[in-house]
Amino acid sequence: MRQFLDSFILAFPVLFLKQYPYAWIAVVALWPRSPSLALLFLLIIVIGVLALRWQSAAWISHMRRLHAGQDGKFYVDQPPISWQRAARNIGYLLVGSIVIGFLLKGQWGLTFWQVVIIAIGFTLLYRDTQFFGSAATYIVTAAGIGIRLVPGHLDYRLFLPFKEISRIQRGQYVKKMDTDIFARARESKDGLMLIPKDPNGFTRRIDKLFIVPQDVDKFVEQLPYGYGK
Repeated sequence: MRQFLDSFILAFPVLFLKQYPYAWIAVVALWPRSPSLALLFLLIIVIGVLALRWQSAAWISHMRRLHAGQDGKFYVDQPPISWQRAARNIGYLLVGSIVIGFLLKGQWGLTFWQVVIIAIGFTLLYRDTQFFGSAATYIVTAAGIGIRLVPGHLDYRLFLPFKEISRIQRGQYVKKMDTDIFARARESKDGLMLIPKDPNGFTRRIDKLFIVPQDVDKFVEQLPYGYGK
């Protein structure tokens, strides 16, 4: 049953699940006239948020089932939100939303505060990665490294077997044409460079890959001998 549920939610594209922010407009617009109908749209938002969390947990469960079983090595690293970065960007959003409120008050029958609340809520829900960073999950198993990144309305799911990795180097991220960064924030610096054995890269679109775990030292400890040194 667990396997079926994991497959079910993982089959939904993130692009489909992240349509719920539009319901926020209906919540704010309808609340003064029909709170019960507004609550229905609020429920849609809650379901959307929970579905994304469920999908993240399902991918971890799927990776364990495929590459670790019940007793195999399975280390999960999920970098947290940088609240300093989030607070700064939300501050800019508040100022911008107030300006929009003054410009659009009275339009479509909306009050100043309704416009402000719509602007803040919709932007936070729709552009969440701009404020809280991309959702990133890294997994180390005995067979390889699993990576899931959700930088917006798409998600990237990779499993890189150790037999396909030439070496893993710790260092600072430097932007290059042949290097992709899968990290919570693209301005992240200290992390690990994954270099493929295949001169054509890990995939047709990914050559070298830079990742930024929350705890780089502990992540390196989970790697086989000779990697991450």
